[in-house]
Amino acid sequence: MKNWFKVWGNDVMEFYCHPDFEGVIPEPRPAVKYLPKWFKDLAPTFDQGKRDVFGNPTMTAKKCLPMLDAMSLGFTIPLGGDLHVSTNHNCTQIELKNPPAFSVAEFHDSGQVGGKRAFGFSHGNPIKFINRWVIKTKPGWSTLFIPPMNHFDQPFRCLAGYVDTDAYPKEVNFPGAWLVPDFDGSIPAGTPLVTAIPVKRNSFNNRKPKIRKMTNSEREQIKKIQKAQESRTHHYTWELRKRKHEDE
Repeated sequence: MKNWFKVWGNDVMEFYCHPDFEGVIPEPRPAVKYLPKWFKDLAPTFDQGKRDVFGNPTMTAKKCLPMLDAMSLGFTIPLGGDLHVSTNHNCTQIELKNPPAFSVAEFHDSGQVGGKRAFGFSHGNPIKFINRWVIKTKPGWSTLFIPPMNHFDQPFRCLAGYVDTDAYPKEVNFPGAWLVPDFDGSIPAGTPLVTAIPVKRNSFNNRKPKIRKMTNSEREQIKKIQKAQESRTHHYTWELRKRKHEDE
């Protein structure tokens, strides 16, 4: 196993599995290693008769580093084995066929999400993806589990969750909604399920946001940034943004 957590200088979060699954199931990796295909395939610029104010070809989302930085947060946990799924015309009937070695998905009861009133589940049972990895964080840190960001082409979507993984070093399963009707195919092992992002508890107070009017100095700061952006390209990228990745 490549120790991504040592490579990336991570001493907050670790993943481990039962010895029976070591070397068998796909391993969690930094989320940046699971960028969505549409984003990886996107050209960095396009020129269809339009150029930016500096005369350069217009940049696409491929050059949007705030988007890349968001999709690079945390570590992505993949599907443990090949899963065959078939659905009817409105996803009220979903059939799962697990690999013979072990189960990678089961069902929750639809009543757990409101039954026929459940928005987003098409009245079908939510899928429960079985996770074989234990996530452990250092004291004072929890884990936010979210669907992999901007993976629009996935036929399912896991629900977000937040677990105090410093006190609960045990496998956490991931419920999700199936999105595609009349589906009959396999979801391969290694498909991104969720992204796990370590969060330091009590690092901010979210009970009430601080809201106020802008100060004069803040207005001047905005003007200064605006003038810099109008005088040179990539002001944020090259001068303001903090480096996020080891390969930058």
